[in-house]
Amino acid sequence: MDKVLEAKHSLINEKYELLEKVKTIEIKIKELDDYIGKQCKHEWITEREDGIYGDRFTICKICKINRGF
Repeated sequence: MDKVLEAKHSLINEKYELLEKVKTIEIKIKELDDYIGKQCKHEWITEREDGIYGDRFTICKICKINRGF
């Protein structure tokens, strides 16, 4: 039983380490998106989603960032 509990504890620790790593990666991606948004010479295009009540959205043709960055 001790080995099972130890294995579970080990997996829980690994889970939280991986979650922390994912959080760090998401922060780095956000920083890169911000940098790209500031450096790109944007060519904005506005499109509408399919359907009767499709929302309009504006993105850059070059870097694909949303106008609301």
